[in-house]
Amino acid sequence: MLIDIISLVVGISVLVYSTEMLVDTSGRVAKELGVSIVVIGAVVVGFGTSLPEMAVSTMAATRNDLNLGTGNVVGSIIANLSLVAAGAALTGRIPIPQRILKTHLPISMNAVFWFCFFVQDDFQRYEGFILLGLLFASLGLMIRIDNRASIISAGETEIPLSKDQDSFQVGTQESLKFKSEEMTKIGISLIGVLGSSYFITEGAMGLAVEWGVGTGFIGASLVAVGTSLPELVASIIAVRKGKPEIVIGAILGSNVFNGTAIGASMGIFGPGSVTETALTGWLTIGALSGITFLWIWKGLSGKPVGRVTAFLLLAIYGIWMFFVGT
Repeated sequence: MLIDIISLVVGISVLVYSTEMLVDTSGRVAKELGVSIVVIGAVVVGFGTSLPEMAVSTMAATRNDLNLGTGNVVGSIIANLSLVAAGAALTGRIPIPQRILKTHLPISMNAVFWFCFFVQDDFQRYEGFILLGLLFASLGLMIRIDNRASIISAGETEIPLSKDQDSFQVGTQESLKFKSEEMTKIGISLIGVLGSSYFITEGAMGLAVEWGVGTGFIGASLVAVGTSLPELVASIIAVRKGKPEIVIGAILGSNVFNGTAIGASMGIFGPGSVTETALTGWLTIGALSGITFLWIWKGLSGKPVGRVTAFLLLAIYGIWMFFVGT
C-alpha cells in the first residue's frame, strides 16, 4: 500500500515537470518550423501523452486480458473528451474553431467508432491491421488539412536572398542547432511522461487490487484516469501559458491514437474477446454522443468552452463512471 502511494506521488511530480517542458518546447518548434500549433498538439502532445495507454493496453492484451485493455482505451477516450477538456476549461476559456468541427473532430470520432465497432465481438488480428492503416490515413489527413493554409501562405511570400553567404551559413547552423536541442527536449519530456505514467498506473492498479475491483472497471477508472493525467496536465499548462489551441489538438489527436494505434496494437498482438460488455455498450455510446453534442454546440455557437460546459462534461463523465461501475 505504501509503495503504491509513493509511486503515485513521484509519478505525478515527474509528470507535471515533463508535460510543462513538452508544451513549451512544442510551441517553440511549431513557431520555428511554421507548422500549425494544432498539428503540434495533435501529433506531438496528443500522441506522445497517449503512449502510457498504449503500453498498458498492449501489455494487457498480450496477457489475454482485453477487458483491462479495452477499459483503458474507452475510459481514456471519454476522459479526454470530458474530464481533460473540463479541467482545462476551468483554468481558462477554450475556443473550438468551426474548422476543427469540420476536420479534426470527425477524424477523431471516426477512429473511436471503428475501435468500438471491432471490439463488440471477437477482436480479430486483421481488424488490428485495418486500424493501423486508419492511423496513418488519419494522421496524414490531419497534417495535410492544417498545413494547407501555411503552404499557400509560404508560397505567396517572397523570401529575400541574402548577399552575405557567411551570415546565411551561420543562421542555418544556428537553426539546425536550435531544432536539435528542442527535439532532444521533446524526447526527454516524452520519456518523462511515459515513465511517470507507468509509476502512476502501477500505483493505481496496486491500490485497486487491494480493493478487489474487476479488471475492466480498473481499466476504465483508475488506469484510464492515471494514463490520461498527461493529457490533463498538458492541457491545463497549455491554457495557463496562453496556448489553448494545443488543448483541442492534444485531445482529438490523443483519441485518434487511442482508437487506431492502441486498438491496432491490441488486435495484432493479443486478439480475443471482451466479456465486460458495459465498456462498449449503450452507456458508452450515450456518453460519447452527449459529449460530442456539447463539443459541436460550443463550436457552432462561436463561444468558447467555459465553466458551465465544463461542469456539464464532468457530470456526463461522473454518470458514465457510476453506471459502468455498477
